[in-house]
Amino acid sequence: MPSKTTAPDAVELIDHLYPALFGEAPWQNFVDRSCSLLPNGRTVLFYQDKTSGAGAMSLTAGLDAGMVKKFNDHYHSVNPWIDHAMIRFLGKVLQADEMLAQADLRRTEFFQDYLRPQDIETGLGVTLHRQQGLHVFFSIVSADATEEQIASAKHCTTLLVPHLYRAFRAQGAGMKMVGGLQSTSEGVLQIDARLQVVAADARALLLLAETDALCVGPVGRLICKDANLLACLQHQLSSEDPTAVQHVYVKRKEGALPLRICLYRPGNVGRTYLSGSHCFMRLEDPALSLPEGARRFCSIHGLTDAEAVIVSGIAAGHTLAQMAAVRKTSQETVRTQLKTIFWKTGCHRQADIIRQVAIIAQSNDTYLTASPIKPQ
Repeated sequence: MPSKTTAPDAVELIDHLYPALFGEAPWQNFVDRSCSLLPNGRTVLFYQDKTSGAGAMSLTAGLDAGMVKKFNDHYHSVNPWIDHAMIRFLGKVLQADEMLAQADLRRTEFFQDYLRPQDIETGLGVTLHRQQGLHVFFSIVSADATEEQIASAKHCTTLLVPHLYRAFRAQGAGMKMVGGLQSTSEGVLQIDARLQVVAADARALLLLAETDALCVGPVGRLICKDANLLACLQHQLSSEDPTAVQHVYVKRKEGALPLRICLYRPGNVGRTYLSGSHCFMRLEDPALSLPEGARRFCSIHGLTDAEAVIVSGIAAGHTLAQMAAVRKTSQETVRTQLKTIFWKTGCHRQADIIRQVAIIAQSNDTYLTASPIKPQ
């Protein structure tokens, strides 16, 4: 295993991240190792709620517990980087000076009373989640680093972002990423080189039943009828690459949204946590992203609050009669509002709305479908 004093590359960090995502290793291992991206680095996963003003560090490495408490109690509210972090593009890794000039930073209470006593001069960060005022950030700070060190850390973190995004989304926007908690809405299979199922949770088996392409045979072997997925599995199991991650979609029965599958084969680091398994399959239902997709759909088209309620109801599978009953109004009123939604959005049927909402919901995941994870 690489020395903890040397800077890790993206492949090594990803190989720390996925065992944590699958509940096989603590998240702290990943956070501890990521500190080495910068000299004397400290890594932080933290959140800020713009609406309530609340903010705190959820997971840290390299920071004294007393300084974490001071941040949570007060300094999160005077953090001069936070305003820019709330408006920067999701997934865009920025160095501290790109958000606030060094001279301006040094004049702040945050720098003089919080950063300076810890010998923190610079860093880089990325916004991983933004919804209804809640923002989630991943950041690495350190003493002054060279331009080459900053550039290297920035490049590595950029390669890491799609995998961090997936992990944080799966763990409830990153707020519960402690102890390897796993979302009950997603299932996990472990298979060996012969496609023999080593382990499977109940949710995975339920999701398998929703597709004709996958099932577990009578002798416990995974039967795959989807040519693309089978080719990906065979590549994962035979590849000589140190770590492999791919994302594939598989059709489901009765017109449901395709099942989203994350394939992960551990590398040298991952195998220290995971024994007896050659490949992991995480099965995810994209429908779980529909509420956020509906919110963004309504924002894009400038829908009113009443119209947004209807879109959310359609995305949740409710009928017009059910929505009218909940709102204590007539079906005709709901139908009239639906016609206005069609006019504003260019949709002609409820199915068109669901389709657009689903596309928007998955738009943050578009860069997750690529398989390469090696530094370029």
